[in-house]
Amino acid sequence: MPLVLMQRAWKDDPKYKDTEFVVYHYPRQYFDRIHGGEKFVYYRPSRGANALQASSYFGCGELGDVWEDPYDPTHRYVGVRKPIRFARVVNYADATHRMYESRFATRNAFQGHSVRYIDDLDFYRILEAAGLTGAAIADAPTIDDVMAGIASPLKAPPLDEFRPLLVVPEGTGYRPQGDGPDVYEAAALQERARADHQDTLRLLKHRIDASGGSCLYNNNIDLLAQFDDRRLLVEVKSLNNPASTVDRMRYGMGQLFDYSVRYRATIGGASPVLAFGALPRHDVSWISEILQGNEVAFVAREHGELVPMNELARQLPVFR
Repeated sequence: MPLVLMQRAWKDDPKYKDTEFVVYHYPRQYFDRIHGGEKFVYYRPSRGANALQASSYFGCGELGDVWEDPYDPTHRYVGVRKPIRFARVVNYADATHRMYESRFATRNAFQGHSVRYIDDLDFYRILEAAGLTGAAIADAPTIDDVMAGIASPLKAPPLDEFRPLLVVPEGTGYRPQGDGPDVYEAAALQERARADHQDTLRLLKHRIDASGGSCLYNNNIDLLAQFDDRRLLVEVKSLNNPASTVDRMRYGMGQLFDYSVRYRATIGGASPVLAFGALPRHDVSWISEILQGNEVAFVAREHGELVPMNELARQLPVFR
């Protein structure tokens, strides 16, 4: 059965570390409702929302993987696998004042039901009112397609100013721009909320700080390390499924090469670094040579430490 996900428009210090169309953060009371794979619609309650979106449905999609909040076991994240933003929002009731969620009599009844089931018929009525058909979700590119290189963006995500990485942010560390991320930017952002990604970033930041460097990041780039004589452009990849090691490498390389060109005016000739949240399997140890041959330093996390995986990595300031 499809779901409705309440998505508040938080202004300051959010209780939930959501990034719309990327990840959804939710408490224990909804653990048994979200398993991954469900179709959903986003609902924006009125509190804190602008007048154009208050009490309306503004997007839909399909949920992906579920994982624990690395800082709070009473909460979980679920990735948005197919993000679709509505071209026009849909009010909570139609022109005849009939509720789109037919089992409720008023919008006030939504309180305390931030993750709720919705009937199939009601779900597709919302899509139709938004100008979509049921095929819209089936045909939309997925996060998986982007990571596997099956789907290619028609336009690059917008450039974003760098800001100091003083503390590795919980969640994605995303700062909204315009209408927010599309599926291509969402694919790059989604894994930031995972534990191994955040642990690896913290280890890198600690080593960079100890080596006299400073750390920056933005919506696109995980980490830009600045030293007196050089810069490092770092892309961190989670490795929760060892079978996906080669795909993770290819996707990470693509991001590094993309950012090196699109941010050339800002980062100059920063040295690319690919960091894995875990050691790769022995049967794909050759990826260290592939990365070395493409002038990409390769590091991985093992037992709470960073390990240089090729000669370029051993020459990095953080390992001297």
